[in-house]
Amino acid sequence: MIGLLVTVALGGLIIYLVHLYMSRAMNYWKDKGVPYIAGTPLFGNMTDVILRKASLGEVTLRVYRNLEGQKFGGYFQFQTPVLMIRDPELINNFLIKDFGNFHDRNPPNNSEEHDLMSGSLANMTGERWRSLRYKLTPTFTSGKLKRMFSQIVSCSDDIIEHVATLPKGKGVDIRDISYKFTINVIGSVAFGLQIDSHKSVEGTSKMFIEMSKRFFSPSIFQFVKFFLRMNYPRLTEMLGLKLNDAEMDDFFLSLVTDTIKHREAEEQDARSNNKKRDDFLQLMMDMRKSGNRSSKEEVASSNTRSSREEVASYTRSKVIEEHLEAEDQFLMEQLKNVPQEGKQAYDIELTDKLMSAQTFLFITAGSETTAAVIHFALYELAAKPQVQAKLIKEIDTILSNQDFTYQAVRDMKYLDNVLNETLRLYPPGTMLTRFCTENYQVPGTDLVLEKGSQINVPVIGMHRDAKYFPQPDEFIPERFDEEIPKGVFFPFGGGPRICIAMRLALLEMKIFLARLLLRYNLKLSDKTQVPLKIRSDSIVQHVKGGVWLHFEHRK
Repeated sequence: MIGLLVTVALGGLIIYLVHLYMSRAMNYWKDKGVPYIAGTPLFGNMTDVILRKASLGEVTLRVYRNLEGQKFGGYFQFQTPVLMIRDPELINNFLIKDFGNFHDRNPPNNSEEHDLMSGSLANMTGERWRSLRYKLTPTFTSGKLKRMFSQIVSCSDDIIEHVATLPKGKGVDIRDISYKFTINVIGSVAFGLQIDSHKSVEGTSKMFIEMSKRFFSPSIFQFVKFFLRMNYPRLTEMLGLKLNDAEMDDFFLSLVTDTIKHREAEEQDARSNNKKRDDFLQLMMDMRKSGNRSSKEEVASSNTRSSREEVASYTRSKVIEEHLEAEDQFLMEQLKNVPQEGKQAYDIELTDKLMSAQTFLFITAGSETTAAVIHFALYELAAKPQVQAKLIKEIDTILSNQDFTYQAVRDMKYLDNVLNETLRLYPPGTMLTRFCTENYQVPGTDLVLEKGSQINVPVIGMHRDAKYFPQPDEFIPERFDEEIPKGVFFPFGGGPRICIAMRLALLEMKIFLARLLLRYNLKLSDKTQVPLKIRSDSIVQHVKGGVWLHFEHRK
């Protein structure tokens, strides 16, 4: 009897302490005098996301609008307090001006060894991220993109030819078509593989497609793991929780390491007619080889230089074959704001596993997300015949006196507008997350964010705000004829942590849309449910019921 009473008492005490902890956590912003949106003790403001009643974008937009009139405000991810920044000038401070205090997208973690995704550029923190960003930036210069141009055109033409074989009159699932294009491109420009997802595939190609799709079909448990890692990184490390399942990690790690071994063997075989490849994996292999030859000399010389001199030295390195474009030069200059912690900036080793992590990132960041933007763009073009006609006229005019070249695609300015407006209405990332790496006083206020605090930039909220984009729910590409104010438009992120492959993604989308509109007019199918409704069970924005179009051959 006494034992039962003790057990009940202990259980009650534990429940009370947990309740007390959660209640105190929910009072965090109130105690700091910050306007905030109250949440539930267990999930904070993420209850609808966990229960799949709403997408993360919908919840982010809801919080943003509930904080109307505030420059910033608080809300909760589980018991973790998060500061949402709503003011463009403050956003510029967090992402660029004071980047040195907010250079991490995740809490520091030690899970790279057992979690492939943690070793990717997107998830790295501190000095390791800075070093890898320096190394990888030159792999996306205009010269590299020009060499990949023909590969992307070939992938787009394969899909367009595939469209011609589909049954007439029933409508075409655009998300499926868009995904087949992007996964073919990723296979080609990242791995040098011909995936042919539009055909009946087997073997490596089939596994490649299945594993790539699996990442974007998370279970409730994976949603929980994601938020746990964001809010309780030490707990997830202790429990050994991975962002991906082991089979997925093992497949891509084996694919990359086997490909590297095969290519290195070819290079050493004098009888091999080894054709030079222009894919991302080969660029990293070349970079590793070049780095191994010159790393000692570079370390010795650059350790005595200032950050600005380091950048100049690096851009003269044998690794870089083309001059960096202005925006990348700017980003590399910004990296000097990241504390070096006494380490040399370019000494990170490109191991097989590290290269595997970057190619996996290529898939996760470049397949479903890019496909989503393409299919939303096609929907809007079909729904707005006047926009479609204007775009077709631009494409026809530019190509009337020149071939379909890299420069011709770059000259399609209205196509830029169409894609920018699509990215505004349907951003692939609905928020940007940063973690405070040193105590920081928010400019113009008494609020001090402690080291480890999390801030979010509500991308979808800024993009759908009538203050910055009049008639925010309307698709109006012409709005991008004017300069967009700073701090309100973040289709690929912002500051030095902007998407490194941004120009590749834009080129890929422009090529596909232009090639498609050269042959077809687009019309909405009755199967498309208008207005569109976004599914709540996906990382990337998916439309309930899908988007279905009819393709009519142009005369």
